[in-house]
Amino acid sequence: MKSVYTFLFVFLFVVTNVFAQRISANKPVIVKATSTECNVCGLRAWTDFKDVVDKYGKDAVVMAVHPLDESQLFSNTAMEFMDNKSSFFGTPSLFINEEFHFDNWFVGIRDFIGLFQERRVLAHPEVDFQIEGTELLVEVNTEFFHKTNRPHYVSAYVVEDKVKAFQNNRQPDELHSKIMRTHLGESTFGVLLSETDILANQKFTNNFTLELDSEWNIENIEIATVIWEKRGETYYVINSNKALEPSFSTSINILEQANVQLFVQPTILSDISTLQVELPIAQSNLNVMVINTLGQSVKTIFTGNLPQGTTTFDLNRSDFRAKGLYFLVVEKEGSRLIEKVVVK
Repeated sequence: MKSVYTFLFVFLFVVTNVFAQRISANKPVIVKATSTECNVCGLRAWTDFKDVVDKYGKDAVVMAVHPLDESQLFSNTAMEFMDNKSSFFGTPSLFINEEFHFDNWFVGIRDFIGLFQERRVLAHPEVDFQIEGTELLVEVNTEFFHKTNRPHYVSAYVVEDKVKAFQNNRQPDELHSKIMRTHLGESTFGVLLSETDILANQKFTNNFTLELDSEWNIENIEIATVIWEKRGETYYVINSNKALEPSFSTSINILEQANVQLFVQPTILSDISTLQVELPIAQSNLNVMVINTLGQSVKTIFTGNLPQGTTTFDLNRSDFRAKGLYFLVVEKEGSRLIEKVVVK
């Protein structure tokens, strides 16, 4: 009997821990609206935000946005992000999800986070990214644990920490924390996952690509992702997450190291184009696919092992629903080779 109790204890311990890792508590989004030209932003609001990052950065996604075009760190993403908040009236201001804080930023923050964490986890996003040269590659995997019938979106944002820039009432070239630089994809609020019912245990994978700005310090890049529920014209935070560093080393591309070559002819596809993958040695576990400018998979061309030499694949215009720019990708263990093709 003792061995039975021991087995049940170990079994429950393992199941509980696996389940806890699979469904972590909800993370809210804490946003400071600010401006480099704002007098108050460089005084108490500056130190208060530093404290918010230090105290709550593990339990929330924290970002500083510059929505006013007077700011030297202004971005259209920040402006559109704050347009979603009806109570936003100027800088500095602090929002936790949709709730506005101003006079005393710390009143109720811990309580709000606690209540948000206690809510049923409807969905959870996992985000990974890599940087290849000047290209940012992001993958967001979203899993829903309960059925829902509202439109849901998933978005990804480039956040840069320790940004050296002017700030009124601070030292020259001050280091700004957690600056929202831009969004990935066409919309500030991301990609529509479904307009109809989403089922329990349904999963979505979204890939995004972006050419990094030469002024950004890639060593300080983070990626934040948010699941939004749209009600009317307003987006509401359902859950969020972040990746503070690339999921693997970005200094070595194993495909480039193996001298793998990728060629497309012609690069303007009106009927048929030919994709050639040249391998000096045989390669296993390769994925050959087509993605669009949002990073979404359009077509899987091949998955598996390829022999030494040249393998040819045909691309047909009928495989593409819409005209525009697409990317042909050969992928192995996170490393990628990419060529562009324009569909007419």
